[in-house]
Amino acid sequence: MKNILIMGGKGPAVVIANAIDHANKIGYSEYQCAGLINDNEKEIDGYKVFGKFSDISKLVDDGYYIINTIYKMGAQEDRVKMFNSLGIPDDKLAVFIHPFAYVSPSATLSPGCVVMPNATVSAQTRLGKCCLLMTNSSVGHDNDIGAFNFFTSNSCLGSYIKTGYSVWFGMNCTVRGKLNIGNRASVGIGAVVTKDIPDDEIWIGNPAKLHKTNDDKITL
Repeated sequence: MKNILIMGGKGPAVVIANAIDHANKIGYSEYQCAGLINDNEKEIDGYKVFGKFSDISKLVDDGYYIINTIYKMGAQEDRVKMFNSLGIPDDKLAVFIHPFAYVSPSATLSPGCVVMPNATVSAQTRLGKCCLLMTNSSVGHDNDIGAFNFFTSNSCLGSYIKTGYSVWFGMNCTVRGKLNIGNRASVGIGAVVTKDIPDDEIWIGNPAKLHKTNDDKITL
């Protein structure tokens, strides 16, 4: 099996590491989680930290594959810039699909994507680079999903939707089909989206409406 290192800490990184461990126990054999990459810790929830983000180039040269989980609503721009500055080759970004997930044979997953247990990706949908679909999230058919989109648990997208990059979908949100969701937009917990969302806007409620805009000055 090939060894994965996951960028991040408590939260999505550990959750995905646990899912890979579980997949290995039930017969998945493409990747195993060797540990994490984190700037501040030596060990997190029993997972060894192999180095800081600045060490990634050497770790890639040593043969490790990478998954990125350092996403945050409202601070995506800074984090994506940091990730891109690391220059990780696409062929060293792991694609992990848990055995309990469903991905249509006609769907396309770009490097770095993760599809967690009970998540679904329907026919003819394309996921951009480093998209994360957490447990029970659902992405319908014929969608064009941009890079670095984060689908939290139980988020649900209809069909014929186009999203920009660095979009955040909150838990239990629902997005109607045939919409456009802009770059760095965010959909709040439980929101029901029936209209296009422009770049850098956070929408909440049912029906969802503009709550506020992102502050791109937020830093890591």
